[in-house]
Amino acid sequence: MAEFTSAWVEKIGKVVYRRLEIPQIGATEVLVRVKACGICGSDIHLYRTYPRGKISPLGHEVAGIVEFVGSDVKNISNGQSVIVQNHVPCGYCESCLNQRYDACTNIQTYMDDQAGMGEYLVVPAAMVIPFDSGSLKYSEATLAEPITVALDLCREAEVRLHDNVLIMGPGTIGLSCIPLVKKQGARNIVVAGHDLETVRGKHRVETALSLGADLVVDTAKPDWKAKLTKQYPGLFDRVIVTSPPKTIADGMDLAGFRGWIVYDGISYTDDTVTFGANDFHFKKKRLIASHAIPNWGFPQALALLQEGTIPPKAILTHRYPLSDLAKALEDYNSKELEIIKVAVEID
Repeated sequence: MAEFTSAWVEKIGKVVYRRLEIPQIGATEVLVRVKACGICGSDIHLYRTYPRGKISPLGHEVAGIVEFVGSDVKNISNGQSVIVQNHVPCGYCESCLNQRYDACTNIQTYMDDQAGMGEYLVVPAAMVIPFDSGSLKYSEATLAEPITVALDLCREAEVRLHDNVLIMGPGTIGLSCIPLVKKQGARNIVVAGHDLETVRGKHRVETALSLGADLVVDTAKPDWKAKLTKQYPGLFDRVIVTSPPKTIADGMDLAGFRGWIVYDGISYTDDTVTFGANDFHFKKKRLIASHAIPNWGFPQALALLQEGTIPPKAILTHRYPLSDLAKALEDYNSKELEIIKVAVEID
């Protein structure tokens, strides 16, 4: 059997490259040669906190080329450029049969035992979606996955015409939400982020404004909430939180009467949130969890990238070879780089 290389976390701060045999593909599976994989915040969490306590695969924002298809695969051909969904509904559980795919109780994934940051993946044909590599580079196509997360946030938020929207966290997902809520009809879009005086922060401010934000505020300043409250006395109709769990409480404070707070994110070290239940109750606020698994929206995400609604060059700022993955993971949160999104490219 032929072997290939893939990247795993062995312990905190330790990336290892494993040589593994390429699995045999089943009748309904495809073999994808990975060309690029984006680094997600969850990869950073895994690298820095090692929550599983065992060797764990890295990467799930994948674009590549189909090399082989199983005997029963009819809709995918060898040589096609594809993005790879990391989770798909099973199609046969009770929820799926009731057309509640988002509530699938038997979600299919490759992430338990395969690394997207590697040379090959074997996945069900249902996980791959073709795209035009002439209009999007493979590294740019990896942005489709985090954009589907932004799509889910914005769908759950149900932004209405002339809503005031606060987006917390100017990372890839938060920035991608800006043009999406603008299309939904938001009147004012405010972005909140931390340490905006740094090189990284200043670049994210510029990017947020270029994507349509009306104002960007620095949450490192002690009076940031008071200033927002003065400027927007009715506060915000919708608050989209893409920052760490502890910031949900700030989002609660800044949501107005009947305001909605929609959240997506994780922390393996500090996920406790405290907020005033009386304020939440009497002001009829809503807290909604967005978790875009199983995946949906990839065709929309690809279209948003191709048409420039979310310009790939604005979001994808850095590329690294697979051999420099550890450096890429370290640089990801550097305050001294104009860094937003990182892709690992694989030859």
